[in-house]
Amino acid sequence: MRRINTNNLENGMVISKAIYSSNGIVLLGEGVVLTERYIEKIIDSGLEYVFIEDELSAGIEAENIIKDETKIAIQRVLIDSLQKMKKGCFTASSGIVKQVEKMMIEILSNPVVMLSVQEIRNKSDYALMHVINVSTISCLMGKNMGLSDEQLKQLTIGALLHDLGKVSMDINSYKYREEYSVEEFEVYKMHTENGYRMMQEIPGMSLVAANVARTHHENYDGTGFPLGLAGDKIHLFSRIVAIANEYDNRMYNMDEKNRMKHHQIIEYIIFKSYTMFDPEIVKVFTNSISPFPLGSGVILSNNKIGIVAKANKNVPSRPMVRIINPETKEILEEIDLSVVLDLTIVDEKSLL
Repeated sequence: MRRINTNNLENGMVISKAIYSSNGIVLLGEGVVLTERYIEKIIDSGLEYVFIEDELSAGIEAENIIKDETKIAIQRVLIDSLQKMKKGCFTASSGIVKQVEKMMIEILSNPVVMLSVQEIRNKSDYALMHVINVSTISCLMGKNMGLSDEQLKQLTIGALLHDLGKVSMDINSYKYREEYSVEEFEVYKMHTENGYRMMQEIPGMSLVAANVARTHHENYDGTGFPLGLAGDKIHLFSRIVAIANEYDNRMYNMDEKNRMKHHQIIEYIIFKSYTMFDPEIVKVFTNSISPFPLGSGVILSNNKIGIVAKANKNVPSRPMVRIINPETKEILEEIDLSVVLDLTIVDEKSLL
């Protein structure tokens, strides 16, 4: 499989990763052959990228750390529970805990230690898919840190509900923090305390998980909000979720002008070590998320074009790359960048 911009879709291309609507209904399943009508349907849905299967990408498979069915089930439970909690019915959260436990079982039983993020998401899905992705990444990072099952459960619940305080506020969730006016940002900051109070209303909810909603915007150097905590005064779970939250926001919630490429986001998070983020947890993050997702197009330092074919968990920035001729659409060779050290990936490239 490989990622392709929806503007480059053509009749006869084959979908390699199912496309779902915001309510979990399959719009186009794996193996569907594209027609003009299907292409129009994809573009109208607001998707920027989809994944296709062709000869260039044969054998390239991204492993899902949790099943699509699990994500859909979490999404449906969240929609129902958040609507009820917004009205004050906090007992509606029991389904969330069950889904978190199911997610944990899948992540713990999966041998994958490095996630190659392969999301198909549009703006209408942002709020729900954001918290699901943040909780998935947080749980994987916690697993790689050797946290106990109970710690992982509390971390994952806190991550899944870290933005709970937004449901009772008049906030445009499609804005990134830097886009708010001074007045809007003051309102925005209130979602942390609101979420903390709401989570305390949930029967059986631990204060550790609730604290994630309150302190996931604290910065390692003490410049965050709402309490201005610094260093290890910020709970470990909040330091983990802060990184996963920033990563997902920059992946899917930036306007065209400020959008960053995948490897640039990871470089940005590394750059923010010691200021925004705990440097030790940043190291865990960079070993948990591949900077060049499987199936994405890249340019090498010798100007050759390729597709990322296999991740290298020991050296994440140096994966196996399948070199192609973009004009003839032929596979020329495969290069293991962990062995061929005189070549590097210099940029991502959208392929036709």
